[in-house]
Amino acid sequence: MNDAWLLRTLLVLIVIGCTVGIFRARAERAEVTIRIAFLASKDDEDYVGAVAFKEHVESAAGGRIAVQVFPSGQFCGNERECIEALQGGILEVNQTTFGGLATLFGPAQVLDLPYAFASDAIAECVMDGPLLHEMGAAILGRGLGLRLMAVGNTGGWRSIATTRRRIRSPADLEGLRIRTLPSALEQEMVRELGASPTPLPWSEVYYALSAGLLDGTKNSVQDVVGMKLNDHLRYLFVDHHAYMGNMWWYSEKQWRALPDELKPVVADGFRTLAAATRKAAAAREAPALDAFRESGGTVDVATPAQRAEFQRATSGLRDWYVRRYGREWLDRLDAAVAKCDRDRGGTG
Repeated sequence: MNDAWLLRTLLVLIVIGCTVGIFRARAERAEVTIRIAFLASKDDEDYVGAVAFKEHVESAAGGRIAVQVFPSGQFCGNERECIEALQGGILEVNQTTFGGLATLFGPAQVLDLPYAFASDAIAECVMDGPLLHEMGAAILGRGLGLRLMAVGNTGGWRSIATTRRRIRSPADLEGLRIRTLPSALEQEMVRELGASPTPLPWSEVYYALSAGLLDGTKNSVQDVVGMKLNDHLRYLFVDHHAYMGNMWWYSEKQWRALPDELKPVVADGFRTLAAATRKAAAAREAPALDAFRESGGTVDVATPAQRAEFQRATSGLRDWYVRRYGREWLDRLDAAVAKCDRDRGGTG
C-alpha cells in the first residue's frame, strides 16, 4: 500500500513538473509577454475576463504572445502601485473603476453619476461607443502613459444595503453612516440623501459593519454576498444607481513596443475580456439575491417611482460635477445615453 501511494505521488509530481515546464517553455518561446495584474481574487469578474483574454490572445497569436495573470495583489499591492507599474512599463495590463480613475482624471466621475443608465444595454452601449474612446484619447493626451482598451463590469450594479433600517425612500437614509469609495462624487451622493459618507478600503468593511461603525454600504449584491457582508447587512434596496464599470488599461510604453501586426489580436482580446466580465456579472446577480434572502435578509427592488424619487433627490450632483469639471463630459454623456436609447427604440 505504501509503495503504491509513493508511486502515485511521484506520478502526480511528474505531471505537475511537466505542466509547469510546458507553460515556462511557452513563455520563453513567445516574443511578447503580457502581464495582467489586479487586486480582485479568482472569484471576481476581473479574473473571468483576464482568463478569457489569455485564452483568446494566446490562441489567436499562434504562440507569439504569452499572457500571465496575477490576481489578488500578487504583482502590485494597491491601486497606486499598479498604476505606477503601468506607467513605467513594468506591467502591461491593469484596471481601474471609474472612481478609482478620478485621482488621475477627475472628469471620469461623470460615469458614476447616479441613475445615469436605465439598463445594462444602455450602459454597455455607452461604454462601447465614442464617448469612452474620446475619454481614453484625452487621458492619453495628458501624458499619463495609460491606453484605454475596453470597459468591462466588475460586480454588476451598486445598490444600497443597511444593517438596521429598511430603505424605501431617501428619508430612510437620514443620519445613517454609509460606506463609499474614496470618490468625492460618491461621498457627495450620500450627503444629498441625508446620510454620512464613510470612505473605507474594501478590506475594512466587514470589520466596520461588525463593530457597528457603519450602518450600510453602496455595493452590488454580488460583492455583499461574496464578502459575507450579509452576516451584518439585513436590508437591501436594489436601485441599480451606478453601473460598476471597469476600465482596462494597457501601458502606453509597452503598447508602442508591441509589434504592429499583434495589436489587432490584443485589441480583440480586450473585447472578449469585456464581454466575459459583463456576462459573469449579469449571471451572478440572481443567485446572490437568493443567497441574501436565504441568510435572513430582506430585498426591496426599487419601483420606477422610487427610482425617480431617488434620482430627484440626487439631481444636485450634476451641478456639483459642473462646478468642478465643467459641462463638456456631462453633455457628452447625456448625448451618448440619448443616442443609445434612441437606437434601442426608447426601451432602455
